[in-house]
Amino acid sequence: MKSQKLVAPGRTALDRVAAASAAKRRQRLVLKWSLLGVVAGICVALGLWTTYLADQRLIIGEVHKILPFLSLQRSANSGVAFGLLGGRLPIILAANAVAILVVLVYVFMDRRVVLAGMAGGMIVGGSLGNIIQRLTGDGHVTDFLKFPYWPNFNLPDVFIVLGIVMVFLGLLVEAVLVFRAGRKTPASR
Repeated sequence: MKSQKLVAPGRTALDRVAAASAAKRRQRLVLKWSLLGVVAGICVALGLWTTYLADQRLIIGEVHKILPFLSLQRSANSGVAFGLLGGRLPIILAANAVAILVVLVYVFMDRRVVLAGMAGGMIVGGSLGNIIQRLTGDGHVTDFLKFPYWPNFNLPDVFIVLGIVMVFLGLLVEAVLVFRAGRKTPASR
């Protein structure tokens, strides 16, 4: 007598494959969104902690040279990048909300779990860190990192830029892969 696999009543092999595929997709979604949440939380915490330290230990305008290309210099920024929109808190908050929404849509649509989770978490975490600082203070953020000939910035700004660079590089790699996949031979024109 041959051994036979028992199949649950009403379930075919195709049903089992579909269920396994759905379970794998669920796991990937949970991983992607969990990664985004953890990375965002770490970025918010580090951003708020470092700006707290800057507020407590640095005098506004005073320069402390750390490396030949990096100094600590505390400043208050009521605007966004390069001081744009200074003093327009409602517009800044609305723009941040739209930007976070766009990033969340990107994370939802991107099939690359680690890239989407990490990059999205860094952008969302940096944005939330700056928003929290604006809402709990007098509408400004504390910038304290300084490169020569460049406006001051803070750690949440670094997270935002790193996240955007990760997204850009991921899209660039994807574009190259798609381009190469469409070519018939290496020398095709």
